[in-house]
Amino acid sequence: MKQSFLVIIPVYNGEATIPSLLKRLSAADIDNFLFVNDGSTDGTGKLLAQQSLNQLDHIENRGKGAALMTGLNYAYDNGFDYVVTMDVDLQHPPESIVALLRKVDKQSVVVAWRRDYSKMPPHRIFSNAVTSLLLSIRSNMQIKDSQCGFRAFPSKIITQLTFIQHGFQFESELLMRAVLAGYRIRHVPIPTIYAGEKSAMRNVYDTFKFIAMYLRSFLW
Repeated sequence: MKQSFLVIIPVYNGEATIPSLLKRLSAADIDNFLFVNDGSTDGTGKLLAQQSLNQLDHIENRGKGAALMTGLNYAYDNGFDYVVTMDVDLQHPPESIVALLRKVDKQSVVVAWRRDYSKMPPHRIFSNAVTSLLLSIRSNMQIKDSQCGFRAFPSKIITQLTFIQHGFQFESELLMRAVLAGYRIRHVPIPTIYAGEKSAMRNVYDTFKFIAMYLRSFLW
């Protein structure tokens, strides 16, 4: 396992799942983590403050990509060599963090790969398959699960690449820009976990934003 890493957890209205996530992080012996509260309107901010957790706050909701950028800048500025990004909704098992860190190095992005599509909603299967195929074609490297935000990579990536996306498209942008800059993509299989959680993704709107970003990428 890499010695210097920070787990970045962007959160928007995650009050319901934070307690369970904290228990699982503790059970996995993970204590280097940062919550980025992206303008939550529920009790997230109060809960994080009560727990005295390491957190940064956006006063207004700025998008998942903006929250990840805030976390990445913090990690780099504070001397962490690697970061792990994960969601707060319990779809990303903290127990797999060690497996991600074992495969990461200074020139790779390690992406968690949900192999069992049978537990994934049909519209997410289609969306993930299409975006993964397009990103694989664009980067000339196989990307098996482009929509999984559970990843490990060097924090220095924030200084090497220029990002313009602030929403969910940031995660696709990171993969494309990283590969075009010479990074390798590696994969670690994880369980597919869906329990009826309501995603913050807006399917039609975010699909159009992905297409726009994908087309613009040919001008990079």
